[in-house]
Amino acid sequence: MKAVFPVTVQLLDERYFSYVASCFIRSNPPQEPRLSRYGAGLASFLANFEGTAHMPFVSEVARLEWKIAEALDAPLERPSTLIELYERLSSGSFALFLQPSLRLVLCRWPALSIWAAHQHGGEPDRLADFNREPERIALWRHGDTVRFLRLDAAEFAFWHVLRRGRGLEAAVARACRHSPEFDIARALTGLFVSELVIGIHHMKESSNQPERVP
Repeated sequence: MKAVFPVTVQLLDERYFSYVASCFIRSNPPQEPRLSRYGAGLASFLANFEGTAHMPFVSEVARLEWKIAEALDAPLERPSTLIELYERLSSGSFALFLQPSLRLVLCRWPALSIWAAHQHGGEPDRLADFNREPERIALWRHGDTVRFLRLDAAEFAFWHVLRRGRGLEAAVARACRHSPEFDIARALTGLFVSELVIGIHHMKESSNQPERVP
């Protein structure tokens, strides 16, 4: 588990993390032999554990680290191109299918900033007096690494609706509730440049469900 939650280990101290992890394992016995893939419930456990409940940012970082582990374990699909999108623009309503590794994380505390400060070359001491500040994070697998992007409220809503398989129109409508000036062209270009789109699908009018375009 220490390999999956390295920054959480640093925040708690290695010995104390071992103690907390043993308590977690006793209350949540693993269902598979690979402890490296065990820990989906650790963040929730830390949020309620007596010794860590007063440090809510720790559970947020643990949740982020678990999403990183999930992304690295997900398959990589062939990305679609902007040319494919342009070819579909006149074909009615459509949905975009995204890379299976994409994870969207809404944190009440600056989990990504804390995580980044504890990477090689980071400056964790500068975070001694950090304040509660929400972060909306997109992360996805890129080869053997993970890429991160901080999103504003409109972008997060847009990505969230798309990830659920809803149509582009629904995603834009949700984003515009947060920001009427939401830039759809910029948002779409960013998704394709990041190689996150893996399919463009017609929306069935009767069921509002996506149907693959050959």
